[in-house]
Amino acid sequence: MGALVSSEQEETDRRPAAFQTLYTAGHRVELAATKLGPGLPGFQAYHTSVAVDDIEYAFSGEGIVVNRNLQSHRHLPDAPQMQVIYMGLTSLSGEELLKYLKIFFKRGTYDLLRKNCNSFSDCALFFLLDSRLDQNLRGLEQLGHMADKRAGVVQGITGGDYRPNPQADGFSVERTVSEINKLKSAKFGMK
Repeated sequence: MGALVSSEQEETDRRPAAFQTLYTAGHRVELAATKLGPGLPGFQAYHTSVAVDDIEYAFSGEGIVVNRNLQSHRHLPDAPQMQVIYMGLTSLSGEELLKYLKIFFKRGTYDLLRKNCNSFSDCALFFLLDSRLDQNLRGLEQLGHMADKRAGVVQGITGGDYRPNPQADGFSVERTVSEINKLKSAKFGMK
């Protein structure tokens, strides 16, 4: 499957939270990824979440949900094959993650293709570690979004069960990462 994080980052002059743990204790960050369905050649759907000090943070229709034991993955058929990857240490806590990301990931704004668990995990990794979620974990949803946007393919395949959530209109992971970058510079003085 390859690396689960991307090294592509926005240029910034602030000091990443991960580097602020060199001389002080940090918070352990892990990424959990579980396959969803059989996938297509070169494309696989995933459910992802982020854990900080063994507390899981995931995004759903309820907004950001907080669990123990990676609970958001446990009901999935491929849960026994879930991958949990150590991502690093950060000076930012899970409570800070929740406080600042709930601004962007509110209850009722979830959309299967445009604003989902992977969008959240990507933004959470950036908030905590200045890392990004590997695009391989988002390939099928991005393909689905483009196909549905142009021809209503996903709506057709699901028999109309998928309906774009108007609450997710205008959401952009890249724009949100940019806002998180500004927020971290202003709130935490990470320069």
